[in-house]
Amino acid sequence: MKNIAIKDEKVIVDGQEVFLFGGELHYFRIPKQDWRERIQQVKEAGANMISTYVPWIFHEYEEGVTDLTGTSRPERDLHTFLQLVKEEGMYCLVRPGPYVMAEIVDHGVPTWFIDNYPEAVAKTNVGEIHPTRVVSYSHPTFLEKTELWYEKVCAVIKPFLVTNGGPVILFQLDNEVGMFHWVTNQPDFNTSTLQEFEQHLRTNYTEQSFQETFRIPFGEIKSFAENMTKKPEAIYAHALRNEFGLFLRQHYKRFIEHLKQSAEEKGIDVPFVVNIHGFHGIDILKRGTMYPIGISQLLETAKIENTLMAGDYYIGNIEYDSYVDIVLANAFTKAIQWREQPLFSAEFQGGSIHDKPKLQPTTFDLTTRLCIADGMNGVNYYMFGAGENYENIGLFGRRHDWQAPLTKSGQKNPHYPVIQHIGKMLQTFESSLLQTKPVVDTHLGFYPDYYMTEFHDEHTKNMVDQIQRDRETFMANGIAKALRVNNIIYDAINVQDDDDINPSVIPSLWMFTTEWMDENIQQKLVTYLENGGKLILFPTIPTKTMKNVPCTILKDYINVTVKETKHRVFGQIDQADNVLIDRAEIYETTDGAFAHIEGKPDQVIAFEKQLGKGQLYMFGIGMDHGFHYQNDIIVKLAKRAGIESRFTLEEELDITVRSSPEKGDFFFLQNFDEFKKTTIITYDGTTLFGGKEISIPMRSGLMLPVNVPLHEDLFIEYGTGEIYETLQQQDEISLTIKMIQKEEEFVFRSSSWKPVDTKEVSIEEVQEHTFKVLIQTTEDTASIRFQPAFANAIQP
Repeated sequence: MKNIAIKDEKVIVDGQEVFLFGGELHYFRIPKQDWRERIQQVKEAGANMISTYVPWIFHEYEEGVTDLTGTSRPERDLHTFLQLVKEEGMYCLVRPGPYVMAEIVDHGVPTWFIDNYPEAVAKTNVGEIHPTRVVSYSHPTFLEKTELWYEKVCAVIKPFLVTNGGPVILFQLDNEVGMFHWVTNQPDFNTSTLQEFEQHLRTNYTEQSFQETFRIPFGEIKSFAENMTKKPEAIYAHALRNEFGLFLRQHYKRFIEHLKQSAEEKGIDVPFVVNIHGFHGIDILKRGTMYPIGISQLLETAKIENTLMAGDYYIGNIEYDSYVDIVLANAFTKAIQWREQPLFSAEFQGGSIHDKPKLQPTTFDLTTRLCIADGMNGVNYYMFGAGENYENIGLFGRRHDWQAPLTKSGQKNPHYPVIQHIGKMLQTFESSLLQTKPVVDTHLGFYPDYYMTEFHDEHTKNMVDQIQRDRETFMANGIAKALRVNNIIYDAINVQDDDDINPSVIPSLWMFTTEWMDENIQQKLVTYLENGGKLILFPTIPTKTMKNVPCTILKDYINVTVKETKHRVFGQIDQADNVLIDRAEIYETTDGAFAHIEGKPDQVIAFEKQLGKGQLYMFGIGMDHGFHYQNDIIVKLAKRAGIESRFTLEEELDITVRSSPEKGDFFFLQNFDEFKKTTIITYDGTTLFGGKEISIPMRSGLMLPVNVPLHEDLFIEYGTGEIYETLQQQDEISLTIKMIQKEEEFVFRSSSWKPVDTKEVSIEEVQEHTFKVLIQTTEDTASIRFQPAFANAIQP
């Protein structure tokens, strides 16, 4: 038996820190006789975890008739599958729903349940069955049937928990909660849900505050919750949209808490996982700008103890114009998750249900590297093995190819070796890499309520549309992108946390704003400035709450009048003239001004001002990152607040570092363009890699360790190529290198080991116990051998 813990952003199994590197393998889609081979093929890719859904609809194919041991069909034998995972020495993430999605009919909830118990299905505002047939999460009939399913499935899983000597280290609760309500703009108006909403109102409002907020007599609160909510009137529509969104966050949390308690009562004592949805399609492209909607929906759920928040990451073919979506997804997920948990993607793009876009191997390389660079310590590729839908459970028919690394017959697709290379690098550097954390230069403020836009009505549509348009244009495609492409690395903080923002921890904060911001958040930003923070506010000064009533706390504190707002104008920002601006807020001040409408110095659109012990940089300019010249504008804005990239490069690359005082540094270089780039790299004023130029091929990346231990008394001071395998056989250590440069250069330090000259490898002892190793070969790989330092000394 082993124990499992989550601590310091790591998963720890029996005292050993583990980087979770897994693949989704659906036993119920693969012939039983092929299970072991597929598990072994996932393991061969460097993975240490198998993940699988356990679809309720497949196992309880008739109400009351459940097969989890293969009596009715071999592929229903969950027990044997988990036994094979155990025998192959792999960990396991089990995902028994009740919802699994997984491209399954009715998303994994048995069709018989939806057909036989329509009262438990979510309802639209006109009383019809929800268009997705999603259930009503808190309906007692659904919870009762879910309880019976959990009794059966947990009985099979329990003996295989890691705490019972088995492979199961994580247990997922449901899947993508709230997603169906968002994508259809239809919350659940089932009577049971609306009764719950009535109780929410009674708990959170006094008679006076209810009447002031909604302008409805308190005596009508029951009718308001159960009837007037369905088709709101203009007088309370904004307040209702906001309050119903806040309620749904609690509603989803209670559902997950119910499942967690049910699982715990049945002996499940490993950490739980909740999966966040949100990447969306645009024709055949994919973006992640709406992913934070899922984060917002599950904001309260993230507070549940011993529960890991995990993301669905599907970016399609990642490119220069979309990679910042993943950067923001990482930052915003970390901002709301439990402080000790690792950044983890339970569904990391391993393919696609459709064959368009055709996903390129370079995409899997770049997305994985990018996320690890940003601090991700857990990746689970969905899917890893293709299969077949038995007994008509497939939402898209019989085939389930998924562009997966392994085909239905077990053949390896072109991105399999890409994933395998990364898996082997992680095995080589796991213990050191897990000690490191990303080095950041500044922080973004994440305001979840700006993403509470999953539904709207005719009265609130304009507000929702404006918030969504502005956050995508001015933040995701604007400031956030401009900072990252200039290698100013940021993390994010959740400004809706209860705590004040501490300037000693968060010296600078970039805060995207709309005209709406609640009183407590406005006051928090005031306090941050008072206490000495540097606040870059863009592109507007809020004047209303999220319920659309006046609130000018921040505006009054700044004490600057907004004269007007202009659209599509040209501005002068510092020394940059003729800057195209989508929207500009014009202020009645000239003190501290550093931007104005072109040719009109009195029409100020950006200024800085000391407030309290802090400094405000009011950037009343909304623009996306549509032109290269905007880079310098944002770099100079950052410099005003004392923020600069730690890197100097000769080419445009995404470069970050994960660092540890004890275990050294890992530098991650990503080239998202279609041509090779070569540069010398300077970090914090020091030239890296011995001043050698580093070439990064088109659409690829490098993970380069600096001052990192490789073996007992063997350190790599730096290297220009990737070490992806370390083997020790008797008195020899062998390192396998992926050749990138024409000549790879490494410097090693050891008093116990000495590198061996070969035809491809030349050695120079640059100082005692420090060796420079140069490799030249026409092959894709090379090896460096080490022997005990005394071995050469005793040779004749």
